[in-house]
Amino acid sequence: MIWHVQNENFILDSTRIFMKAFHLLLFDGSFIFPECILIFGLILLLMIDSTSDQKDIPWLYFISSTSLVMSIMALLFRWREEPMKKEKK
Repeated sequence: MIWHVQNENFILDSTRIFMKAFHLLLFDGSFIFPECILIFGLILLLMIDSTSDQKDIPWLYFISSTSLVMSIMALLFRWREEPMKKEKK
């Protein structure tokens, strides 16, 4: 029983830490988000393609087009942001 409670607390703490780091990286501007969407989509395609026995899977087209549209939308939303100014020495 004690191990179960400790395990749940560890999972909750690690999830909070991950979500805080993800939020900072995503919305702080220091994360290359559109490229990561495409890379995640490609990894997902490779995993599905390597584990599936079928030759032509309709989900592959959907996943690839969705990841492409999501990365384009992320680029368009970040387009109007001001560039970071360099500090003078």
